[in-house]
Amino acid sequence: MEWSIFRQENPFVMITEEKVDDIPYLRFNLKEYTGVLPTVIYYHGLYSSKDFIRFQAMTIASFGYQVIVPDALYHGERESIEYDVKYIWEIIFKSIQESDVLIKNAIEKHDADPTRIAVMGSSMGAITAGGVFIKHDDLKCLAGFNGAFAWQECIKMNVLPLSELYKDEIEMYDPMTHEEKIKDRAISIFHGVEDTSIPIEIQRKFVDRIRPIYTNNQEKLQIIEFSNVNHRVTTSMLENLITWLKANL
Repeated sequence: MEWSIFRQENPFVMITEEKVDDIPYLRFNLKEYTGVLPTVIYYHGLYSSKDFIRFQAMTIASFGYQVIVPDALYHGERESIEYDVKYIWEIIFKSIQESDVLIKNAIEKHDADPTRIAVMGSSMGAITAGGVFIKHDDLKCLAGFNGAFAWQECIKMNVLPLSELYKDEIEMYDPMTHEEKIKDRAISIFHGVEDTSIPIEIQRKFVDRIRPIYTNNQEKLQIIEFSNVNHRVTTSMLENLITWLKANL
C-alpha cells in the first residue's frame, strides 16, 4: 500500500506536534477557539502512523472537534524494529495502557471536555479503540473504520494471532464480552463489505451479540456497510462519521 502525508496548511485548523511521557502525538483543533472542546482520540492502523492520517484528522477537526492522534508503539517516531502482525497484541495493549496518560493530558493540558470524549480508530487502531473504550467507562463514544470489536472471534477466524502471553488481557478488554460496560454508550461501525483484511462478518457478529442490550436505545448502536470497498477509509465513511459525531458527541 502506498502512503502519502498531506502537508498543506489549513487556514482554519491548527496542527501541533506534541509529546507526553514517551507518546508522540499530533493535535488538531480550530484556530482561535477558546473553551473546553469535544475531543476525538484517533488510533491509526498497522504499518501507518499519526502523520499518514493528517488529512482525515484535519477534516474531523474542521467540524468543531479537537482531534488527538498518537503514534503507536513501533510506528512513526517510535519505530525501532521491523514490526509485523506478530507484534500486534503488544502494540494494542501498549496503547491501551498509555490511554490513561493520553486522556488525562488532553483534559488537563488541552481543555478536552471530560464528558465529551470519543475514541476511534482504523483497522488495528479500531481494535485498540475498542479496548480503550472498555478500560474507560467515562468515554462517551466509540467508532471504528474497518476494525474488529470481537477480538476472540478474530482469533478463531485467524484474522488475529493467538497469544498465550496476552490471553488474560484479550479476555479482559474484548468489547464483545463486556456488554455491561458498553450498555447505552454510543458505538458506530463503518466497514467495507469487500474487506479482505478484517472481514465484515466479525463486526456483524459483534452487533448481533450486543444489539439486545440496546433495546431502548437502538439509535446508539449502528453499523454502516460500504459496498465494493476493501480495507480502506473512504470519503463516505468520514462523512458518516462526522454526522454520527454531531448526534452523539
